[in-house]
Amino acid sequence: MRVLVDAHMLGHRETGNETYVSGLLAGLASLDGISVAAAVEPGYRTDDRTLASTTWLPLPTRSNWRRLRGDLARLGRTWGADIIHATYIAPYGAACPVVVSVHDVSFRRFPEYFSWRDRALFSCLLPSSLRRAAGVLTLSSHGRDELRHFFPGLRTPIHVVPAAPSGSFRPMDASTVEPVLSRHGLRRPFLLAVGTVQPRKNLARLIEAYGDVQQRHPDIRLVIVGPRGFRSSWIQDTIVARGLSGSVRLLGYVQADDLVALYNAAVGLVYPSVYEGFGLPVVEAMACGRPVIAANTSSLPEVAGEAAILVDPFEVSEMRDAMERLVTEPRLAEALGALGLARAAQFSWRRTAAAAVATYQAACGISPGSS
Repeated sequence: MRVLVDAHMLGHRETGNETYVSGLLAGLASLDGISVAAAVEPGYRTDDRTLASTTWLPLPTRSNWRRLRGDLARLGRTWGADIIHATYIAPYGAACPVVVSVHDVSFRRFPEYFSWRDRALFSCLLPSSLRRAAGVLTLSSHGRDELRHFFPGLRTPIHVVPAAPSGSFRPMDASTVEPVLSRHGLRRPFLLAVGTVQPRKNLARLIEAYGDVQQRHPDIRLVIVGPRGFRSSWIQDTIVARGLSGSVRLLGYVQADDLVALYNAAVGLVYPSVYEGFGLPVVEAMACGRPVIAANTSSLPEVAGEAAILVDPFEVSEMRDAMERLVTEPRLAEALGALGLARAAQFSWRRTAAAAVATYQAACGISPGSS
């Protein structure tokens, strides 16, 4: 089977979307009987050896409109693709079946977290994309249920195919971690939050809860990793207003290798997002052996299982008490770390890719296991 993956987001630091596509490509490359090509923007390069067998097909321009209206379909025809895998929006004019990954429909559940432009684009393009697709991949049962709720007439098959942490997320020794901390001007102990800085990630309540913890444990810092997103200008004002300028660090986007070290160095990950289609930082932190506090909403309980402390993301006191426990109960933190390692081991990009191939086969009318 020849699979063309729309990978135009690679190199854009799109966090979740980019991580998903790079992980999927690596997983597909590890499977026998699959030829994989990635449609990338002009000039994109990678030295990732796990992708050495991937064929890189440059799009003629960086125009999203041209990519969807013809360029991606033409690449598929020229390369001889049996199937095209896109994210959210299926290209027009494809000569082969198309499957789309829909990570979440947060723009429908929480429209206030999106700009009017993004809401309009998703509202206009996604329903048609779902109808034209031969299959839809979503990351969790929660995501599948949300699609069925908001698109009740959808006849396209929906398949739950979870994401996974890459193999680079693993426990590390101090000699590897300390240079990264030094380069970023960090010192232990600190709690870690990871994700694009936007209202959906619930960082305002996290900072409020952390402020209460910091009053009792002034040596504990909070490190927030992630690029600025929609309506992110408030975060620095919130930190200043709470008198936490010396205790909260905003690192912005960091490279994957540095992120692994930060997970390893942290007391634990706090992930209070009010809505997620999966919540990849949860399993990344677990794969590094670190304890996790996560919201008890959307897909997060499904992803975390019994290996995290789950809290109501709208209750600052619950978040505060959970952080306090991680800081003051080392045996609890150690136990959660062990549970997290076992939980993270249940996810891998190879398994994800194998499940994706099963959806490709279904979309092409091929019996499972056929070549």
